[in-house]
Amino acid sequence: MQARRLRLGHEPLDGAMGSVLAADVRGPDGRAVLRKGTRLAEQHRAALSTMKGVSLHLIDLAADELEQDEVASRLVGAIAGPGTQPGTASQGQARLRATWRGLLRIDADALARINARPPLLVFTRPSGQIVVEDDEVAGAKSAALATSEAAVHDVEALGRSGPIVRVEAFARRRIAVVMTDRLQAAGRALMAQAIRRKIEWFGSELVSIAEIAHEPDAVERELRARTAEGVELMLFSGANPLDPLDAAFEAIAAVGGRTDRSGVPAHPGSMVWIGEVAGVPVLGIAACAGFGKNTALDLLLARVLAGDEPARAADELGHGGLLEGPSAAAWFPPYDRGGVSPARGASVAAPVGAK
Repeated sequence: MQARRLRLGHEPLDGAMGSVLAADVRGPDGRAVLRKGTRLAEQHRAALSTMKGVSLHLIDLAADELEQDEVASRLVGAIAGPGTQPGTASQGQARLRATWRGLLRIDADALARINARPPLLVFTRPSGQIVVEDDEVAGAKSAALATSEAAVHDVEALGRSGPIVRVEAFARRRIAVVMTDRLQAAGRALMAQAIRRKIEWFGSELVSIAEIAHEPDAVERELRARTAEGVELMLFSGANPLDPLDAAFEAIAAVGGRTDRSGVPAHPGSMVWIGEVAGVPVLGIAACAGFGKNTALDLLLARVLAGDEPARAADELGHGGLLEGPSAAAWFPPYDRGGVSPARGASVAAPVGAK
């Protein structure tokens, strides 16, 4: 790269053609006529020929150097993994967007390796955030007007070794809800609506909502019935996670299941518990009212539907698990955006009734 000045009206304008502007060119009114980063070409000659006395700050690129837009375009292409789509570079940077709804995964080590090579800059949303179609998930640019192509080649090689930014799509699952806490009719309808809205937002199918007695035999019958019909995930409310003799845990043990953990490292909703019956994960909360709120259960559900093993998913909630204050909303599924997941289609509405 070579930097130089060219004073308009004093030196031939031909000497500027093909060079890159290092600073904005402003007219008499102070407004930018041409922006920095512009590669000067014939279409700019007319504007420049009227600006006598203006000093152009120019960059001449070497044969092995790239302009900002090309760097940005190639960088987002290099980091793009499944579930993402690179955008067109503009004004020196480019963005990466989600192509489907899911959990954002970032290879933080690879990202750090890229950003340890200035002037390359790649920036992303936090790993583990829930994103929807067309959300911006990453961006890239160069902090210089001339960048070594070799540095970009290295990032492209890194991207070929494994995805740096990807969106893990939510899998469609058949989900049953079991409630042992009693509700009035109006409350039952509202809770069923809230549960269905969340499950269908993830693209899964709500196959049943059962309101049963908080007794071991009743819970055992329900667990057996739901696993026999092939549900793939159960949500349970009404058990006391502090009581190992609770009817829910006794019933889980009676059918050969297990309780993996009580409590998850996130607040609100830290008393979520996790179990398994006949290979089917069970995610539990103390009261069904929690289904209508944004809690740790929403984050755990997202990770499980994205393919994480439930107990491992719970372990990872601690980083970013303080979910209070205005900024906490960014971590929860945006249930008010997008409706039923278009990638998965509308799920079948399930009847609500006592069993």
